[in-house]
Amino acid sequence: MTAELPQLGSTFAEFSVIDTLIVVAYVVVVEGRLLVVRKRHTTKFMFPGGKPLPDEPYWTAVAREVEEELGCRADPTSMTCLGEYTTAAANEANTQLIAHVYQGRLLGQPTPTNEIEELCWITGQETHLDLAPLLTDCILPLLRQRGQLPR
Repeated sequence: MTAELPQLGSTFAEFSVIDTLIVVAYVVVVEGRLLVVRKRHTTKFMFPGGKPLPDEPYWTAVAREVEEELGCRADPTSMTCLGEYTTAAANEANTQLIAHVYQGRLLGQPTPTNEIEELCWITGQETHLDLAPLLTDCILPLLRQRGQLPR
């Protein structure tokens, strides 16, 4: 599942891949609202997650990142893989993002910790938030199609 990267000369922005970033992301939807976070010194909201450690299984990286970023735990009994998505990185110029995306519930109340400046619950229809391409191009359409978020 690949979101098409902007082509050179695009009316949106010129984009040439210089680097590739491999990450994990955790999708949490509760009562039609999606959890998103914003890291310190950035503007774009994205999913909780981050870079896996060398040889770390993706689901283990999700659990570690959720605990580090939100101060609660990913529920391992609810965790399912949504797939691998390729798109433009949110905060790194000329960087392709390969995201291994999982969805599930949280155990405990999420609180911004470590590098997380802000978290919020969205419907995906907010126009005042700057959302990462993984959200807008890949996961929001999937969640709407599945009826988990409003169209």
